[in-house]
Amino acid sequence: MSSAAPEISWPIEFFGRLRKLAPADSHRVLGALELLAEDPDHPSLNIEKLAGRAKNFWSIRASQSIRVLLVKEGNLYCAVDVGPHDELYARAERSRFVADPRRGIIKLVTLEVDEPRAVPAPRAAQAWSAPVVEIVRPLDHWSNPELIEAGFSQDEISQLRECADDEDILALAIEVDDRFELALELVSTTPDQWRSPAIDEEAEAEERLRVAVTEHGALSGFTRFFSPEEIGKLAAAPIEDWMIFLHPQQESAINKRYDGPARIRGAAGTGKTVVALHRTAALADRFRDEEPGARVLFTTFIKSLPPVFEHLYERLPNSRPDEVEFVHIDKLASRICAEDDRRPTTSPRDIDAAFATAYRRVVTTDSPLAGFSRNYLREEIAAVIKGRGLASLDDYLNVTRSGRRTRFTEPMRQQVWGLKDAYAEELANRGTVDFADVILMARDHARRRTQATFRAAIIDEAQDLTLVGLQLIRALATDPAGSRPDSLLIVGDGAQRIYAGGFTLRQAGIEVRGRTVVLRHNYRNTAEILAAAQGVAGDEPVEDLAEDFKRAEESAETGRSGLKPRLLTCTSDGQMWDLVATAIAELVAQEGVEFGDVGVFVPTNAAVTTAKNALEHRRVPTLTLDRYEGIPTPHVKIGTYFRAKGLEFKAVLLPGLNEADYPRPRQPDQSDAEYEEYHSLAIGQLFVAMTRARDVLQIFSTGTVSHLIAAASDSFEESK
Repeated sequence: MSSAAPEISWPIEFFGRLRKLAPADSHRVLGALELLAEDPDHPSLNIEKLAGRAKNFWSIRASQSIRVLLVKEGNLYCAVDVGPHDELYARAERSRFVADPRRGIIKLVTLEVDEPRAVPAPRAAQAWSAPVVEIVRPLDHWSNPELIEAGFSQDEISQLRECADDEDILALAIEVDDRFELALELVSTTPDQWRSPAIDEEAEAEERLRVAVTEHGALSGFTRFFSPEEIGKLAAAPIEDWMIFLHPQQESAINKRYDGPARIRGAAGTGKTVVALHRTAALADRFRDEEPGARVLFTTFIKSLPPVFEHLYERLPNSRPDEVEFVHIDKLASRICAEDDRRPTTSPRDIDAAFATAYRRVVTTDSPLAGFSRNYLREEIAAVIKGRGLASLDDYLNVTRSGRRTRFTEPMRQQVWGLKDAYAEELANRGTVDFADVILMARDHARRRTQATFRAAIIDEAQDLTLVGLQLIRALATDPAGSRPDSLLIVGDGAQRIYAGGFTLRQAGIEVRGRTVVLRHNYRNTAEILAAAQGVAGDEPVEDLAEDFKRAEESAETGRSGLKPRLLTCTSDGQMWDLVATAIAELVAQEGVEFGDVGVFVPTNAAVTTAKNALEHRRVPTLTLDRYEGIPTPHVKIGTYFRAKGLEFKAVLLPGLNEADYPRPRQPDQSDAEYEEYHSLAIGQLFVAMTRARDVLQIFSTGTVSHLIAAASDSFEESK
């Protein structure tokens, strides 16, 4: 054995299986990998080479019942599978590892017992010639005479020529004759290499594995090789830090070249952000060679998310941090204005006062807008008038108010326009503008630029952006002619919209047909958590960026099962916070769960303060999400449903879901239509909060639970 230190890599599927284990077993697996990197011969690992058909695999012991399956060449290890001893060994019997640099493929090939595969049948013998089509078959680089030289008969060669992929060859080896095992070895070997073995075959095999993983690993779903020091840090970090590697099924969205704007969409937990981060890395890498000095923008509407995304991006094996900027749109807009020698003042206190004064001036008890709340009208101006960049009353009178369910008559719109003018006057009197004004100014400045600021832009959670916000990003990433390919990627899910307003891509003049990737597999939630969240969301209609649908139609598949979400009903707030603190203590008492793996989410900022004080009084360490930057900390994260967007935690606790408090009861100044719109947004916000949970979801209420939760009561385990 070489004296070099061990190095370890793994595919995304490894963590798919790891997530199916109990948290304590997952933790032990990570510990076993850390120990493997430090001392492969440690007796507790019981490292051994498997016998029988699985003879090319090794295993280590993570616990009394859990084993890790390894591919080993010298001091390089690929952890390719994990699970209970008997189940893992049975799967290994029907699996082989293939590393074929010619096709850029590295994967664990498995012939599933419950998915029978037709065995390729031989055809009449015929002369072999290299195929002229683009499809590359596993043994195209071997001629018929060369396969005869390797020991195969004409009939066997005929069967091998029918094999479209490695799984077909494996089916022959398992179901027909184990002589075909040799064919799997030939897949990653050239005839010359087979005829002239290296003097040091072990060293050459180790080097081949290193080159395969280094050059093709990222697009095959494998990480790079990690050193013992790096493995130690990763083993100590939350499992979420390991979940940034691309699944092979998502590969097509990463390197594809688009001649216009493109879109990635999918339900909660489908890995949209992970795909977007890999796309960012791929673009930065490509532009470095094609357009030196080019930079990529990654932006979102949620203020707390860019630092989190930036830290995740830096963990990607092929990231280029210096060539990508992560920034939320308000900060970006302010900077663009400053570069135009315009430094607008935004004073939240003065903005609130200006609108309150304007509202009192314009809206009276007998005016057309008397049936609408002050907040609703403020959202109308921000999301529809300023958010759409409407320049005249005529524009507003004719606009389709996407995302707003209330019907506004012409007199109503006229008065809203008057309210907007009065608001602008009050803002000017106080020497301030609001945040929607800043984005408008930044967009107009960006449109005047003679060259693009960024080579490409990726917008995450795009459904929460305004139309003007999208126009700003597009102006920063395209040349005046708007002709550059791969300049805009829109990532989002209309079912997770949490802010008022909205727009369609058609209204934005953006066409993504033929350039849309839909992700359909949920990698985050258990089936039980997803069922509960979908039960709460119901069949609500969703106005998406490109098409409308019902929430139930957008569900994704998940291969994980776990605990049923809990619903705990309390008699007082004090008892509720006692139960929340107890639940957290029970969670962190489990091996593999830390305080930092737990999220506590509430509807409002005021409730965040209440939750923080209540938990710290009970000696629970906390950190609010507005201070969280994606770096693991030993604190329970507390935040609003809004702030939880884009994040995930092993356990999520949602206190205060009482019928009297959520959704907020209809206010005296709210019309039926306005409250219906608010109610729909409240459902979306709760759906987002629930789907942040990976393994554990617990709901707490005092008295009668919210009707949103009651509607899905069958999905919860109830206790008092």
